[in-house]
Amino acid sequence: MYFISHPALASSTTGGPFFMTLASVLASLLSFYSLLIWLRLLLSWVKVAETPVGYWLKRIVDPYLEIFKPIAALRRDRFDLTPLAALATLSVVQSLLRLYGTYGTLTVALVAALILQTLWSFLVSPLFWFFIILLIVRLYYTYKASIHTIRYIAMLDSLIGDLMNWVHRTFYPGKAISDRRLVVTTLIATIALYLASSALLRLLVGLIMRIGF
Repeated sequence: MYFISHPALASSTTGGPFFMTLASVLASLLSFYSLLIWLRLLLSWVKVAETPVGYWLKRIVDPYLEIFKPIAALRRDRFDLTPLAALATLSVVQSLLRLYGTYGTLTVALVAALILQTLWSFLVSPLFWFFIILLIVRLYYTYKASIHTIRYIAMLDSLIGDLMNWVHRTFYPGKAISDRRLVVTTLIATIALYLASSALLRLLVGLIMRIGF
């Protein structure tokens, strides 16, 4: 998430020096805690979470991550976006603290813009790139399809099958098309949606900051 600087804040320092300093210190601590979360996730992926380092990271980080586990919308059979939601929340709070520590004040517009940017950076954008990468791999297998790659194709389709079916219904209703054409169309549609969403985000953030409420 990129750092927002609001012109109206540059000339406004309503917070006292003590609270501004405290906010800056807390922002640094949250930045360090976010790093610990990333290390915890990395250790769990490489199967060394039971080492002493992994054990203490688990004790420090997991109580916070568990707060987000009940959010069913972020959990699916093969997906668990709750760690990203946890990191996104920390990022918003950290950014707000850093801005308050710098300028001594905040605005509703700035908070709204930070939330939008954080949701994009930690949830929406990574999900887009995840599907784009899977579709590129899936496209590769349309050229290299063989009896040895059927298992990989089935695994990929279990992840992106719903997206491909939606594209089929939307762009080719009631028509039979080749597997390769469907994958290419889905990839192009996903990239187009990504670019449109990114442009919409910039437009919304710019509008919110201009309103300045």
